[in-house]
Amino acid sequence: MGSATSKVSLKLMIEPKGGGRVLYAEAGKEFVDFLFYILALPVGTFIPLLNQEMVGSLGNIYDSIANLSTTYLRPNVNKDSLLKPKAYFSSGTAGFPLQLPNVESSRKLYKCCLNVFERKAICGCGSSMSRESKYIGPPSANNPYSSNVGDYVKGEVTYMVMDDLAVKPLSTTSLATVLNKFNVKDTGVLQEKVVDLGVEEVLKLLKASLLSKSVLTDVFLPVF
Repeated sequence: MGSATSKVSLKLMIEPKGGGRVLYAEAGKEFVDFLFYILALPVGTFIPLLNQEMVGSLGNIYDSIANLSTTYLRPNVNKDSLLKPKAYFSSGTAGFPLQLPNVESSRKLYKCCLNVFERKAICGCGSSMSRESKYIGPPSANNPYSSNVGDYVKGEVTYMVMDDLAVKPLSTTSLATVLNKFNVKDTGVLQEKVVDLGVEEVLKLLKASLLSKSVLTDVFLPVF
């Protein structure tokens, strides 16, 4: 299962005016990879992590599945495949220190006839898919069975992560655009603050990303 194996740092650029807000953060590859990794996770992994503290009704769908008698499920449907979906990431992926806790990963495939599934199931021919199969294909970040999953952006680049988690390379042009957007005339008024991310911060970021357009401010400014 995934875990945050080491700390990752962010440099927050804060505008103190009006109670304070994070204009943007300077981030390295590790943090940007983590943000992209979130998008690749099955939605069902979010709800247990957040203790169902979500705006909306996804938690109700989760509870409905948990409470539904197997009498109403098709024979080849396993509840755990919906309630505890597996993400295709190895917990030891090099260069990928930030991961969500308790996210199960799997690289196993099972086959029967010409069908291949990520879990043991009943094939269309009626036989059990119990034979393990290997995926053969070119390794790439888009291939969920590749060892490169979780390794999305180039290193040795500083990225600008906005308060709403929009990501772009940090450059003179992108910085000028942000300062102009927020009507910041003097960069000297901005405060710098370096924060470390571990398991607790990762979960707060995940929750805030589902609820807010000011994620970095909501997660990190209350500590100041």
